[in-house]
Amino acid sequence: MPDIRETWEPVAISREMELSIKQQIFCEIIDAVRIVNIRYKIPETPSQKAIPDNYGVQLQYSLTIDESSAVNPSVNLTRTVPSARIFDVSIGQNLGLTTGLNLSSTATRTDTFYSYYNIGRIAAPGANSWCHDSSQRSLDGSSPLLKVDLGIERYLLGAVWSAAGVPSSEPPKGKKDLKLDVYSYEIKFVVLSNGSLNPSIKLASVSTNGGSPPFLTGGRTRTHDMILTFGPSEIIPGSGIAGPAYVATQTHFTSQLNQTLQSLRGPSLY
Repeated sequence: MPDIRETWEPVAISREMELSIKQQIFCEIIDAVRIVNIRYKIPETPSQKAIPDNYGVQLQYSLTIDESSAVNPSVNLTRTVPSARIFDVSIGQNLGLTTGLNLSSTATRTDTFYSYYNIGRIAAPGANSWCHDSSQRSLDGSSPLLKVDLGIERYLLGAVWSAAGVPSSEPPKGKKDLKLDVYSYEIKFVVLSNGSLNPSIKLASVSTNGGSPPFLTGGRTRTHDMILTFGPSEIIPGSGIAGPAYVATQTHFTSQLNQTLQSLRGPSLY
């Protein structure tokens, strides 16, 4: 199976990079929720947080590596034979034989991680202070999820503003603090790297390759995908443990299904 790491990274980076990605997303979620709850107040109920404490967030990220390689040797054998004469015209003649072989291989590795967090716990004042301690976090690794601002704060600001503009129906009696809106956010990075080697040899009676397909080809496609679903939580029957409410679960499942269908179609180059 291909490594999640790139060839220039140390062998041991794979698990470390996966942990670093999870830490990066987790800490950005916390910062985004805190900022949104400070900056945005719901006009009808200013005491209620835009992202309530009884909300949960489903975090899933997938790292997929597709590697392919192919060898396509071909040899052209040519032998010149005496010229022929037709109607006193000399015509050159030769015999040719072309042989070819195709050897190819593909390998795919997908690492998928899912976690569920209660917003009130992870974003409480003073909670998870390690997120701002550089000595306890690492951003080493080539994943785009580590190198860019994931835009979670900007997305949530727009999402809660839209939800307040056209709010959901009022919750059942006795559950005034229940907020029914669900927000799902996905970001995907697709990095393609391909190369080929196509030597050409031409002798008196033998020639090789020099055309199409190339003698040697290789490629790697890295897809790093993140799905976040924010929504109300509920007590799982018989367990006493809070988990995502049904509507949040279904929304997250829809995003997962879309992700799977997109992977089957392959990355778009347009």
